[in-house]
Amino acid sequence: MLQTFRRFATLDRMQRVLVIEAAVLMFLGWVGLRLFRFLTLQRLFDRVVMLTSSQPAAAEEDVVPRVRRAVIAVAARWSPATCLVQALAADVMLRRRRLSCVVRFGVRQTGTTGDPLEGHAWVECGGSTVDAIDGQSVFRVLSR
Repeated sequence: MLQTFRRFATLDRMQRVLVIEAAVLMFLGWVGLRLFRFLTLQRLFDRVVMLTSSQPAAAEEDVVPRVRRAVIAVAARWSPATCLVQALAADVMLRRRRLSCVVRFGVRQTGTTGDPLEGHAWVECGGSTVDAIDGQSVFRVLSR
């Protein structure tokens, strides 16, 4: 725990803000998925984006990789952060910074006898994915 705090303290200010934002949004997404239907939660997050987004478009080109690192770092330390929770948080974080992105859902066959299909969610933004794994190449997209 102390080592985690030390690593957090060494981050630059923007990255610390992103990590805190990712943690809060992932928690809200996790709770929201238990309380609301997905579309209701998505509308609530749309409202959050509308009310809290920054005025100018994000000027830094490294925003997407920074958001990706923040989301993956929080998810690595909090086991309830499923791919859907991570995708919802990353989507809100990027849209708050006026970046155009979309949440994708995909499936793949597992080849095991238990569950024949495995699902996954990720965010696509500016030609890159915000995802711990490259869902874009591993999973078949359900919707475009």
